[in-house]
Amino acid sequence: MKTLPILAILFNVIALTAQNPVVLSKEEAMEDFKWLRTSLEYVHPRLYKYDSREAFDSRFDSAYNSIRDSTTGLDFLSMVSKINASVNCGHLYTIPQGKLKEQVLNKKVLPLYLKVINNELFVRHSCSEEKSIPQGSKILSINGKDTSEILALMVEGIATDGYIETRKSRLIERYLFYDIHGFDLYYHLHVDRSISFEVTYQPYGMAQRKTVKLDGVSIGERKKLLQDRYHRDEEAWLKKASPQFELFEDENYGILTVSRSFFDEKVDPDYDTVLSETFETLKEKKIGNLILDLRNNEGGSEHHQIELMSYLYNKPFKLYQNIYLSHLDFRPLKPVVIERDSADFLFNNDDEYMRKLGNSLWINNYEYSRNLRLQSPKSDVFKGKLYVLMNGISFSSAADIISDIKKTTNATFIGEESGGTFEGPTGGNSIVVQLPNSKIMVRISPNIQMGYMYQKHPIGRGVLPDYEVEYSIEDVLAGRDLELDRAKTLISENKK
Repeated sequence: MKTLPILAILFNVIALTAQNPVVLSKEEAMEDFKWLRTSLEYVHPRLYKYDSREAFDSRFDSAYNSIRDSTTGLDFLSMVSKINASVNCGHLYTIPQGKLKEQVLNKKVLPLYLKVINNELFVRHSCSEEKSIPQGSKILSINGKDTSEILALMVEGIATDGYIETRKSRLIERYLFYDIHGFDLYYHLHVDRSISFEVTYQPYGMAQRKTVKLDGVSIGERKKLLQDRYHRDEEAWLKKASPQFELFEDENYGILTVSRSFFDEKVDPDYDTVLSETFETLKEKKIGNLILDLRNNEGGSEHHQIELMSYLYNKPFKLYQNIYLSHLDFRPLKPVVIERDSADFLFNNDDEYMRKLGNSLWINNYEYSRNLRLQSPKSDVFKGKLYVLMNGISFSSAADIISDIKKTTNATFIGEESGGTFEGPTGGNSIVVQLPNSKIMVRISPNIQMGYMYQKHPIGRGVLPDYEVEYSIEDVLAGRDLELDRAKTLISENKK
């Protein structure tokens, strides 16, 4: 039997998926939407934090009434994404599954890697066969839509915390988890589903406008061209060990890079060991400055968070003042909840570890969790000057530790607004709902985690930088690291 080449198989899959797109009847779409609304209203504890109940009721009703006789799965995914994004909660994930996921992953995409700078799009890498758009070019329009219109349509479907805009920009340019975020997904869902792209652009360093038509490519083809043409690995973030420490003894500083807060045994060293060795070295060698790089850290482990804090703050500290929960009984959602054994739908409260505050809110009644207990500082706690590098991707537990550092130290913050709210996230465990007909997965956290030692801060905002860093396309093309450069400059200036 003759074996088909891999690319031929891939193209056949794409063709079959395109010929058989997911389509929902009016009744199926309405049933899914009712479950979405019921789940959000029942599970999410901050549904009305940024908008009134009346505003959400109107939004729900309008979307429900717009459902036509038949709805494509992609149109329905777009609708669900926008509804969820309107909650302003970055932990509210909308994830296609099954055939709909195949459609999302097998679509034709723009053969470019793009960078968002000041609400404009620039070409970082061109991966069309013709290599027709030079690096650094500014994208003016795609298929007749101006860049400003494209970005405005996209952000309606991007779920982020509060009023934080930096995370939206960084997620648009994130080429990694294609079924959750990124330019390709947002463009396909909310802007245009063409398989070719007429792009008007302004070449880098030139005044004239040019227009070219580019054929779409598969995600895999573009990824391979990025590697072959530019020697760049799209998945480098996942393959670079975290944490890492570098010591620059002569300059009296060290750099601790924590790019991820989840452990991959194939890539990462033992987190606790690296921290122990790092801060022992800083103390023994009397290093006065530490650069903590939390850029692009999406969060994850609360253990990582509290362990790091124990080396940065010289007094007992805990992660949260309180943890709230929307419900203890999730049996009303049993038909649509997945990833949870039916025995776990009703949380055991025999020892009354949670106290009821109202019909839809419970609060921890005592310090049953390590995250609610004071943890002692380490003997090697750092007493020098701390510089924190951050950006909009710094999210969840990474954004939380940035907030913790802000509340407890005199650290200097460099970069852009962190991606998670200062007051604490809606995070932790999730109630995972799968809409029965579209198979769209919606991850909803029932928790509110209120940060310890809260200080007055604009609600819905992350930690703001002391030194804001804004990149130009020239900086990007030159491979400059402006945040790190700024930290080194401040350290040098403080020596004088």
